[in-house]
Amino acid sequence: MRKVPLFPRNFRGRIYERAGLKIREFAGASLEDPLDPFALAEFVKIHVVYLSSIRGLPTGIRNRLNTRFRSQWSAVTVGLPDGWQVCILNPTHTTERKRATLMEEISHVVLGHEPTRIITGSNGVGYREFNPANEEAAYGVGAAALVPYAPLVIGLMDGQNPDSIARHYGVSSPLVLYRIKITMLWSLYKSKYSA
Repeated sequence: MRKVPLFPRNFRGRIYERAGLKIREFAGASLEDPLDPFALAEFVKIHVVYLSSIRGLPTGIRNRLNTRFRSQWSAVTVGLPDGWQVCILNPTHTTERKRATLMEEISHVVLGHEPTRIITGSNGVGYREFNPANEEAAYGVGAAALVPYAPLVIGLMDGQNPDSIARHYGVSSPLVLYRIKITMLWSLYKSKYSA
């Protein structure tokens, strides 16, 4: 691989990259190789399941999650008493989206985030806690682990478009565009792809 900086210039980009590279190192993945979150999940004590494998879930709830609410959730991860977690992935999402979602859940574990809880409001309706800072950090670190900075720079310099980079790493083009923006490579990208 050509000599390029290993870390982005911006602070947030460097923080995400450091953690993402640690995850890749733990997984034994080189910078050029795609990282498989499904293979990594067991090592961080996450069982990955799908709605179809959950017994006892009422058919009405299963159907609503697969149809009416399918675009409103990516995963549900719950902690178990033995320290493991179960991650239920949305079966209607693409493989690329599932990989990014699972990598985000793995990042929550690696970053030491407390699992979110379901809280019942005063009206009796349950809702999930949401910590925007934790969600942003987990997505940023997960994306950095999936698409490292140095090969992203080289790919853009060599004229690869986001679609080809995404295919190589097994992620979506929007995730690659996110990485381009968060690592301050937008001007390099625009210089290669402006009409």
